[in-house]
Amino acid sequence: MSHEPLVKNETLSHGTIECSDLVVTRRFLTEFLGMKIHRPVPEAQYIHKGGPWSVVCVCVEGGEAKEQIPDNRFKISVGSKEEVRQAHDEALRLREQYGIRQVNDLVESDVMVSFQLQDLNRTWWEITTADERYYGQLFERGDIA
Repeated sequence: MSHEPLVKNETLSHGTIECSDLVVTRRFLTEFLGMKIHRPVPEAQYIHKGGPWSVVCVCVEGGEAKEQIPDNRFKISVGSKEEVRQAHDEALRLREQYGIRQVNDLVESDVMVSFQLQDLNRTWWEITTADERYYGQLFERGDIA
């Protein structure tokens, strides 16, 4: 069921999340999650880790970022199951230092290992072994219907 799109887009450039403190958030994103950050304007910073897509982290003036749910999350792929386990251990150990609100249990299957954490801004992240190959196979299978 393919048809000509109404919006003839060239790329998906970015999405946005909120934060309460750009400096503290930047520290968590760079030191803990290993993201690259660029702050082109006073009220926002761009989060990037390869590819043409980024996330813009916008500071909420005088307030707190909105609560998210675990299903509304960003996935970060790492190279091995052991790296996921190590990240989980570090999230628990460094929870207070980085303001991590919640660290969920590891979920393991034959295919991958992952866990979710909620950061200081109520944004959820999933650290996983699901990589480009995994997603390539997922999209090759097509829709379930």
